[in-house]
Amino acid sequence: MNKHKHPEIFQKKVYNKAYFEGWYYKQVTRDGKHTISFIPGVNYDKSGAKSFIQCLHLNSNHELKAYNIDFPIESFTTTNQPFSLALDKNHFSLEGLSVDLVSEKLKVSGQVSFMNLTPIERSLWMPNIMGYFSYLPFMECNHGLLSMNHDLKGALRINGETIDFSGGKGYIEKDWGKSFPKNYVWIQSNHFEEASLALFCSVARIPFLGFAFDGFICNLVFKGKEYRFATYNGSKLKMKKIIGNKVELILIHKNYSLEIRGEISLSEKLLAPKLGSMNKTIKEGLSGKVDLTLKDSKGQVLVTSTSHQCGIEIVEALEEKGLE
Repeated sequence: MNKHKHPEIFQKKVYNKAYFEGWYYKQVTRDGKHTISFIPGVNYDKSGAKSFIQCLHLNSNHELKAYNIDFPIESFTTTNQPFSLALDKNHFSLEGLSVDLVSEKLKVSGQVSFMNLTPIERSLWMPNIMGYFSYLPFMECNHGLLSMNHDLKGALRINGETIDFSGGKGYIEKDWGKSFPKNYVWIQSNHFEEASLALFCSVARIPFLGFAFDGFICNLVFKGKEYRFATYNGSKLKMKKIIGNKVELILIHKNYSLEIRGEISLSEKLLAPKLGSMNKTIKEGLSGKVDLTLKDSKGQVLVTSTSHQCGIEIVEALEEKGLE
């Protein structure tokens, strides 16, 4: 099975050097009052191989909490066709998830099914969101978009409260490699005033063959059409401003331009990989605000919309600069 075209499957064969791989499953209720993200994954460092599930929960009281539960590596299993992964009693696939997590501060159980997934467009030169960079074996961090947007059906019982996710929206992505970038911005939402919109955007300082460059990948879905802005397809990025918990970006392709203005309102600490070890701390929010405006090459506005259920990370913020 081609791992470039199918980034959802487990990319690693043998644990023999610094490595991590993690899947990100985000679920939002129909009314937008509850959001829960699960991050099942594995990592390998000098102390050996381990597995884990991180959980980020935003409740109806606008309280954001993060949890981490470790598992022995033997608890982690995966299949390719069809894709699935499991850690003990917790199962994840492209069809849904089933969880039974118990820790000192978190108890969550239940099942949620996924319908009408929105995979990204692919080609020989763009087998996944990484484009032709996907074929390079020495990238520090790789990224995969598995579903930009999909429908949910089912419920989860979270710390004694039953939450119905039926009619809500989901999102799935993943990362794998050696380390997260030292500097990056990540923005994601599929809960806009314009219901057909789904956005993913990441800007990072990428180490490459002894030097580094500012790379970016962004995918926008609007009324069933995909708009791709990326380093590898000739797009340009002008970084207007990244200060504190706010970010403003302008991305330009030959036929379109996209303006993004994001702001983190609440954030919690999650663990991130550095040389295979999950010992780097980042802050992620689930209730950020993002405004976007998509224009054609003549400057005519195709859509402008706002989301208040946006995931945003700003890690060791990139310097304010223009990129040509």
